[in-house]
Amino acid sequence: MSSSTPKLESSQAPKAPKQKSGKQLSQRDMAGILGIDTKTLYNWKKHKPNLYRIVMLGFKFDELLECSKRNYAELLEIEAHLT
Repeated sequence: MSSSTPKLESSQAPKAPKQKSGKQLSQRDMAGILGIDTKTLYNWKKHKPNLYRIVMLGFKFDELLECSKRNYAELLEIEAHLT
């Protein structure tokens, strides 16, 4: 029995995450955050698409978490003005 993991198409990989400024992170930015070379990130994308997808999902999670924190802070401000 072989346990092979299905490969994902590169089109299935999440989009590049955005910085706090709203601009998308570049491959260089992401590699720097991860402490790896940009070639390594490119090789993951090309030869290890599942690993690349997990890394991109991690960036997306961080982006969504930051957005949630900002929304919560805004709600607290609104609540403070209403009371």
